Amino acid sequence: MFKKATLRLFRASLFAAVIAASLHQAFAQTGEIVGSWKNGSVGMVQYENRVTGATKPGRGSIFTYKFLPNGNYEFVGYMETTMYNCTTTLFNQINGKYTVDGSTVYLNPAKDHWRSTNSCAASGNKQQNKVPTKKTLEFDIRNDDYGKQLLCLNDGNGETCYRKEEQ
Repeated sequence: MFKKATLRLFRASLFAAVIAASLHQAFAQTGEIVGSWKNGSVGMVQYENRVTGATKPGRGSIFTYKFLPNGNYEFVGYMETTMYNCTTTLFNQINGKYTVDGSTVYLNPAKDHWRSTNSCAASGNKQQNKVPTKKTLEFDIRNDDYGKQLLCLNDGNGETCYRKEEQ
């Protein structure tokens, strides 16, 4: 009786260890990219509003990825340019699911929303939902010169790095 109970306990412990190792492997890889990541820039040239006197950069952009532990992700991109007091913006939001295998992240978007505006030609403003396109990206986690974590994504045409946001 003692041998059967010990054998059952051993089998249950072995089974639990195998499941725990599998879960750790699956979530440890995904866990590397979980969080909010940003990349942005602001132009050095300033434009002044002649009526209000307010100044603003001539161009700027911000791009973010948010990877959630449950396998959902969101990408948001925003670019703005001002020239001769006319401001043009381009906004893109993509939502969907992601999976990680080694150093590869697979993006499976469900929604791909775009909006563009021009303050001097509102008739050209438009919004549209495009057909979502799957992406495969190679990724690498690094540290920048200040010790901050970077998520570097490569789509085969080039690499872009995003700084991890503090929680």
